[in-house]
Amino acid sequence: MRRRIFALAAAIAVVVAGTLAMVLRPAYAAMACTVDYKITREWSNGWMAEMKLTNLGAPVTDWRLRFRLGSGQIVSLLDSLPPGYFVGSGELYPLAFLTPSRGSTLATGGSVTVRFGGAYTSANPEPIEYFLGAQPCNVDLPSSSPPRPSSPPAPSPDPAPPSVALTSPLPNDFFAAPGTIPIRAEATATPGRRIERVEFRERGTLLAVDTTAPYAFDWRGVPPNSGTRVTATAYDSAGASATAEVRGVRVLKPSAPGAAPPLKVSGDRIVTVERASREYRPRGIVRSTVETGCVAGAVTWDGPVDDASVRALRSRGVNAVRVVLNDACWIYTPGPTYHEYRTAYLDEAAAYITRLTRAGITPIVSVRPSDILGPRGLWGSAAQRFGEDSAVVFDVTHYGFPAAGTVDPAAAWTCWQDGGPACFDNGLPNFRVQEQIRLLRLHGSFNLVLAAGLDGGNDLSRWLEFRPADPDGRNVAAAWRVDNRSACATPACWRSTLLPVAAEVPLVATEVTADASAPGFVPRTVAWLSAHDIGHLRR
Repeated sequence: MRRRIFALAAAIAVVVAGTLAMVLRPAYAAMACTVDYKITREWSNGWMAEMKLTNLGAPVTDWRLRFRLGSGQIVSLLDSLPPGYFVGSGELYPLAFLTPSRGSTLATGGSVTVRFGGAYTSANPEPIEYFLGAQPCNVDLPSSSPPRPSSPPAPSPDPAPPSVALTSPLPNDFFAAPGTIPIRAEATATPGRRIERVEFRERGTLLAVDTTAPYAFDWRGVPPNSGTRVTATAYDSAGASATAEVRGVRVLKPSAPGAAPPLKVSGDRIVTVERASREYRPRGIVRSTVETGCVAGAVTWDGPVDDASVRALRSRGVNAVRVVLNDACWIYTPGPTYHEYRTAYLDEAAAYITRLTRAGITPIVSVRPSDILGPRGLWGSAAQRFGEDSAVVFDVTHYGFPAAGTVDPAAAWTCWQDGGPACFDNGLPNFRVQEQIRLLRLHGSFNLVLAAGLDGGNDLSRWLEFRPADPDGRNVAAAWRVDNRSACATPACWRSTLLPVAAEVPLVATEVTADASAPGFVPRTVAWLSAHDIGHLRR
């Protein structure tokens, strides 16, 4: 927020014809507090912001900051709050409150900074009418302000406006820096009229005008941003107009030299998002946290995760590691300070993920679920923690779905995709793949998502039929797991089930493993996958 700071002087000195004259101004009240508000990320249906409150008046105890949200805005994401603080509205919507723990005092000159966000529908304005207790913030006005002029009535809308749609970019799409964003629009006038021009804008700033179809503009040299809006306004020969808008368009900061690149889906391939885009195919291993090590915030892994081990992986040609987190470690860590423990758990996971990305290795984050609540909360936190790093991939596979032969196949796949009350009756998980994708997008994560099917991820026979929708991100690929005891563990099954999926969407074998009775299974499977251009990770 760009605060307007008014002059504080009650009078100013002016030199007139060699004499000093005092020009008196209206009396001003002292400013009680200031609030700086800045949107740090914005996407098609949500935002994250940083808000700083500074108390300029007397110390206040058991205080609260009240502010008014815009129409359709809901605070639902709490990113970084001091202990005991809360931001939200509840039944008093659209009023929202920032409240500290009971007994907290904000001293004169003291400040507090919080980061939060939420969802919005039609618009995303900054909050208005800040009050610290009964005192307004960001206000330093004369005691008697002049009346505001009335606004002229709005003109009646044209009954036959043109139609316009943006076909590129897509909502929440992201590009490499320095970006070239292809802007494409389709516009049609009503009968008897013609399209005279289409104007392209970014947040109201005119970028280009095109007077002939196809209406297009390549926006070059776009600097990195945290999410912007692009509009196309079509004007017809009668002066009527219509506007289409796409939100959440990002240009990513350049990756550090040698770091893992951002990734997204392009047709049936995964590609890197960089100036010289290329196809990406994972070749790697699996590393998991161990549930028995989740005591007092400690984290135990099933293998080394230090810098030396990461460098060793990279030297062997590994370009991906599937990092399996345990929701029990995160949400059920015992003790009175469980919040600190689960924060430490995510911190430890984030530190390993950072080591991987810096070394040029793609982290594929997965969750080993213990119940319905664990992955729901962990995915929300992971989305906020890693969602700004598009080099991180999320594997949302829920391995609790049995083989299709155990229950009606259609019912099993329906529960896998969409859930519903019937899932409980059939003993199936109700935390569906579609819901996990929705949660990630709601929290502002548009990272590449992988999803495997039934039977512990081994059955992809109807994956395309029940393909998860991703209207906000369009960045979902298929995953697959196999071991020597799996139902689909032969080349004949792979040809009939894997190849049709791989022809439509990217496919990654996220875990290839075997027990001691089949020492040659993993090498044979990996060789077959490599021959068919399918990425893989092995135990």
